[in-house]
Amino acid sequence: MKYLILSCIAALALSCTASKPAPTKTAPANPPMVESREKAHSYTCMGNEPSWSVQIKGSDIIFRTADISPVSYPYQAPRQQDNQKTFMSKAGNSSIKVVIREEGCTDTMSGERFPYSAEVTRDGKMYRGCGK
Repeated sequence: MKYLILSCIAALALSCTASKPAPTKTAPANPPMVESREKAHSYTCMGNEPSWSVQIKGSDIIFRTADISPVSYPYQAPRQQDNQKTFMSKAGNSSIKVVIREEGCTDTMSGERFPYSAEVTRDGKMYRGCGK
């Protein structure tokens, strides 16, 4: 009889405990969104011999040299790989590729230090310099 009473008490105790809710699966974190053109990081890159510059901001990639007037290319989101971003664009028959690396760079004429090195290929001609 003693065992029967203990069994009944144990069964009663087990039936009174709250059941644990089934674990819920957490939704995976949303992948990072690509920044819009308006929020994209701006870059200014320049080099010497020949003197050139590229400005990347908003909806344009603007290339300049002392010999030609500024050429504007439509902004295209960059490809990112390790410590570099690569921007590529076309305007008419002209194309541009801008590679910006997160590595220190020193201007060859002024000695000024910059946080990025830059390599620009425009219509097959390469330009090297620094960027910020």
